[in-house]
Amino acid sequence: MAKLFRIDEVVWSSSAGKVSVLVDRPMSELVMAGIVVVNPGQRLPAEGYSLHESSDELAYVVEGEVVFGTPVEEKPLRKGDLLFNQKGTKHYVRNDTDKPCKVIWVLSPPIKL
Repeated sequence: MAKLFRIDEVVWSSSAGKVSVLVDRPMSELVMAGIVVVNPGQRLPAEGYSLHESSDELAYVVEGEVVFGTPVEEKPLRKGDLLFNQKGTKHYVRNDTDKPCKVIWVLSPPIKL
């Protein structure tokens, strides 16, 4: 069964500063997807790192800029960039700009939030 998601400004605004899940286990055992708006000056997680031990992650920057950081390096990401984050990589995102950053993310396999 196909399901359409219209990610308009109302949906983006509901995800300001937090991760929103669009596709999860009731729909798929293989993939999980959602959006997040990283606000100016925000870091996710606020401290430490996020870690998906068994899930690979894709993140597509729809608008704005963020820094993707690991214990080893930081990578600037901007509109149009698609990041692959291999499972087991500790990471965070940080918005050092004065504009929000909109990101679509996908995890495979799904995790529990």
